[in-house]
Amino acid sequence: MNASSTRRIRSLVAAGAVAVGALALVGCSDAAADTSPAASSSASAGDADLDAALAAVSEPLDAYPVPTEAVDGVDALKGETVYYVPVTLQSPQFSIVSAQLTEALESVGISVQVCDGKGNPSDIGSCIGQGTQAGAAAIVTDAVPYGLAANALDAAQAAGIPVVISNQIPDDSHPASETLGYVPAGGSDQEIAIAQWITKDSGGTANILINRTADGPSQKAYVQAGTDELDEICPDCTYTINDVSSSNFPQVTPSVSAALLNDPTIGYVVNDFAQFLQPTQGGVQAAGMMESVKGVTGSAGIGALQALASNTYLYAATGQANAYQGWVEADLALRLMTGSTVPEYTIPVRLFTRENIGDVSLTEEAEASGEWFGPTTFREDFEALWGVA
Repeated sequence: MNASSTRRIRSLVAAGAVAVGALALVGCSDAAADTSPAASSSASAGDADLDAALAAVSEPLDAYPVPTEAVDGVDALKGETVYYVPVTLQSPQFSIVSAQLTEALESVGISVQVCDGKGNPSDIGSCIGQGTQAGAAAIVTDAVPYGLAANALDAAQAAGIPVVISNQIPDDSHPASETLGYVPAGGSDQEIAIAQWITKDSGGTANILINRTADGPSQKAYVQAGTDELDEICPDCTYTINDVSSSNFPQVTPSVSAALLNDPTIGYVVNDFAQFLQPTQGGVQAAGMMESVKGVTGSAGIGALQALASNTYLYAATGQANAYQGWVEADLALRLMTGSTVPEYTIPVRLFTRENIGDVSLTEEAEASGEWFGPTTFREDFEALWGVA
């Protein structure tokens, strides 16, 4: 590691103390590359910065990054209805977001109609169309790429209905506007944290199988952020991409097993989404490698964290603040409906390991409260912005 890289990662770690999202692109050493005193000093600094980054992302925040500018005109929206369309309610995280979005909007007198996209473009388009025909005050989608329902989303905006796209990277061909806003996901930050943990845990020599969800452009971008991080900080690490899909769920187990049998030196298996955790573990078992493989997953909820606490297959997991996200989606919808200024949002992420999981309350109530990621007072903070606190 050169001196300029060390200086760069030090500044990023300092910024990470303020925002977890700034923890990207930290560095570590390749000690074997140069044993000169200067290289050793730079390597030590890089290792320390990696440790600092991992420490920061492993702890809850002191405060959630709630916007500061108030939303005017919320009173006029009482009695309205907002449609919430998640890609599928089979994923537990969307049930949490749905409940929190409902609680948030009900605090200002707005009801929420939930319509399950069922992982099917036809159903997603139908849900959005129902919202448009019903004259919804806004339509909030979750994990739905714009292109997957472009006609329906275009029609909604043409009817004057604001649209919120959540848990997706912004679509350059459909930029944010007065009727379209994006809530970012923590997917990239989660994959970066996973890359950092594996680098540290393996001493910079990991061989990794990455199950990449191939259901849309955002999922691929998240994994790319993680592999870019590995390329930067762990040049002696190797990885293999195994594409999986929710539409081809039965193939996850045999594809994982085949990849492991093809390369028995693989020591880590990563899922970008915890919904693939069970069939992935089945593939590891089928390959007879439960004793030699460390499981890691992103987008962890209560089930994955309970599995982590069991000390069997999982060694680390990342998750994003789904409860907080529901309130962010409500805030953006209110700002679009009232024509208020839209801020930049950050959805916090956290790294959970066997070392810190004992400090986490593994209950559904704790997950829904948002306490895993920071103080639960963000609700009152949002309500104050909306004039109802």
